[in-house]
Amino acid sequence: TGATSRASGTTGTTGTVMGGAYLLLLTLAACCSCEYSIDVVSQLQVDQRKVGLRTTQLRSAYNRSIAKRANHAVVLSNNLYWQGYGNPMWSYFVGFLGQDQVNLGGVVGNAKVGLNMIGNAPLGNMFQSVSTDSGMLGLLPGCFSDQCRGPEDYDDLLSTLARQGKIQRAFTMCFHDGPEGGGKLYLGKPEVPNDATIISLVPLTNGQSPYSPLSTFDGNSYVEFYFGHVMVGSKKVMEWNNMMENFGGYSDTGTPGLMLPSNVYMKIFDELRNGLATDEQCFSLWGYSLQKLQTGGQITVSEVAAECAKPYLKDFEVKLGPGVSITVSKSSFFYETEPCSKQYGISWVSSGSESMIFGTALNYGKSILYDTTDLSAPKMVVLGPAGGCSRDYSAAGAKPLVMKGVPGQVLGRDGTITTDLTVGTPGQEITVQLDTGSQKFMGIHQTCRNLGNCFLVQPVDGKNTALLPGRDFATATCQAQMRDVSRALAQKSCQKVHGKTLCECSSQEDCLSLIMQATSQNVVPHKICAIGRKICGDRVDFEPEHSSTFQPSHFPSYPFLKPPGKQRITAQCHLTHLCARGKRGKAYGRDAMGPSDDSDDRDEGYRDEEDEGPDRDGDDRDDSSDGYDSGYDGYDSGYDGYDSGY
Repeated sequence: TGATSRASGTTGTTGTVMGGAYLLLLTLAACCSCEYSIDVVSQLQVDQRKVGLRTTQLRSAYNRSIAKRANHAVVLSNNLYWQGYGNPMWSYFVGFLGQDQVNLGGVVGNAKVGLNMIGNAPLGNMFQSVSTDSGMLGLLPGCFSDQCRGPEDYDDLLSTLARQGKIQRAFTMCFHDGPEGGGKLYLGKPEVPNDATIISLVPLTNGQSPYSPLSTFDGNSYVEFYFGHVMVGSKKVMEWNNMMENFGGYSDTGTPGLMLPSNVYMKIFDELRNGLATDEQCFSLWGYSLQKLQTGGQITVSEVAAECAKPYLKDFEVKLGPGVSITVSKSSFFYETEPCSKQYGISWVSSGSESMIFGTALNYGKSILYDTTDLSAPKMVVLGPAGGCSRDYSAAGAKPLVMKGVPGQVLGRDGTITTDLTVGTPGQEITVQLDTGSQKFMGIHQTCRNLGNCFLVQPVDGKNTALLPGRDFATATCQAQMRDVSRALAQKSCQKVHGKTLCECSSQEDCLSLIMQATSQNVVPHKICAIGRKICGDRVDFEPEHSSTFQPSHFPSYPFLKPPGKQRITAQCHLTHLCARGKRGKAYGRDAMGPSDDSDDRDEGYRDEEDEGPDRDGDDRDDSSDGYDSGYDGYDSGYDGYDSGY
């Protein structure tokens, strides 16, 4: 989620920053030196692996008005767009923006659809579920780019459907808090019960604000924070509301758990530690983990340790006004890392600043209505407990959508909950992450290729685009790749400048086209986008060629001349593999060599002529290994010096 960067000036080219969480605007002076900007980003990218996990978990640094995950988007006249994540940037996509029929829970309309074509996003399998390795449905009002004059320009999916008279712009999310996880998404505005908690939000008329809760106390009062009955912090109402208006707090289903101000987190930890100290056996079970928790380290504890700590857990409450509070249930504190693993992580963490980010822990076990029918006075309404998500809050003509995600996915490091929808005519089903912190609706084009981390594509201003060193830049493979790409670009309008390749074009459109051509003709792709999900049969791709309603009918094509190198890929497809086997270690995966580009991406198992052959016992399990391969050979599931959920 993140910050927005805009390059202003006579060129008129803009960049929007969004995220799996929210959108914020940072205007750069027109006189700013672009060369200096590139140098800073490049150096920060090189140093990124030195950043600790706790720092990278910070989605918003309030005191700097910048988030750790930024989503910068540029849409060009030929419908190519660029999208980046991170500040410093660690991931990007270049894609194509089209329009097609979308069916969301029985509500059908014509809407904008982004299709990613190249990128370097970390790969996620069915359990790690890296958000940028699947589709994304942003539920926040706004625009695909930052060229918004106001709500009349909003082109997010829900705003589009509301403008077409299909639904009111409102939705309810119900999150199961049981081991099965998941829940329901309901479209439209339901009848609000008398005992519901209605929370006022920052106005959503500028296309950039997230779902940020405001205090309705008078200006001389305080917003108070409680852990059970113990007050663990407070902030003046004026300071709280100012923080909310400047992206220091918001509700975001793309952020895992709950991110608390450092001082509040430490006081909650002290309360927990004091409780554990009264139970000698439980205290000894926690051991060194208590010290790691105090320093903000990521910890995993046994089921026994988690159970003995539960009596000392309390709900976290933020009192916003007379009779109005935001409450995060104590049931969201622990989550089982994988079903039946009997290992538990903690979803409440320190934000590292004054920011308070209400991630998936806020929604856990509740039904919450996001009422944006009046963008000048939006509301977040806590309708009540989830109650098995048995009550249908859908408007007439809409059907509940099933949300998927076990606790380890929802509360864990990715903060991911997904649903299925269809795009095109006839409809093609794709899986998307549901994100209350972003506006864009994006899928993956079937030709999308993951280029690895040799370089990053970064638009500089209205005319120039740079290739910056990626985190694997120093490897021999990357050096050869960069040499080939730079040589191809040097024949156009690009040159090496201070360790990076800078393309100077008549327009950014030309630059991105040059880079797409150079990479497709010279780069051996790292992998097919979302290959782990595809092996498991997840419907990630959208194929516009097979839709009679996709517009425009002709769009740029950049087929890669070289297929990804052959490689062994083992994906964990069944989340309940530990339960089904009765022991840890044996994955119910599908095992295949990496497909060549002429293979059918949806062929079960992705086996081709150089595959190791059919599954010997026909049970779709990895015949060659007793161990569980957590993702991809030579790759650590996307968690290398940063959290892949950001």
